[in-house]
Amino acid sequence: MSNILDILTNIVTNKVKEFRFYSEIATVISVDEDNMECEVSFISSNADKSVRLGATISEDSTALTNSSILLLPEVDSNVIVTFINETTGFVSSVTDVSKVLHKVGDRYIQIEGDFIEVGGNTDFMVRFSVMETAYNQLKSDFDDLVNAYNSHVHPGVTAGGASTATTPTQGNTSTGDISGAKIDEIKTL
Repeated sequence: MSNILDILTNIVTNKVKEFRFYSEIATVISVDEDNMECEVSFISSNADKSVRLGATISEDSTALTNSSILLLPEVDSNVIVTFINETTGFVSSVTDVSKVLHKVGDRYIQIEGDFIEVGGNTDFMVRFSVMETAYNQLKSDFDDLVNAYNSHVHPGVTAGGASTATTPTQGNTSTGDISGAKIDEIKTL
């Protein structure tokens, strides 16, 4: 009877170990954003190990999945590494963040220091209301100049028996419009 109990205990104990999650506190040695990993030194054992930056990294371990958020830790900061098996761990909590990466489908946000990148880095965000006010003032000044030029007369100039007439129209008022530059889905201060 004791033999059967030992066999069952051994089976249950080994299976529980296979599915057991556990966490350890570590210090970040380096961060490899290209491979979505960081090198850490565990406080309990001083052992060094490379772990994933997050649990939601794609199969090839080099990219975010279509719905994920990562907090990249600062070097020399503390992290909690959670193990999903004996060899695979990921950073599950950080004390100091150097960068935030958030991806949903094809859209992403990256925050690093004072820099925020939304969906790409090929164009700049603008404060539309401020730009619109400045543009409207410039447009108004331009239209006033065109109207003044088109309606001006040179007084006192005579040629034969007549004076100079109104200057022929040389330009039109502005039809510029910047409303297409406004991005309703993104707001700023």
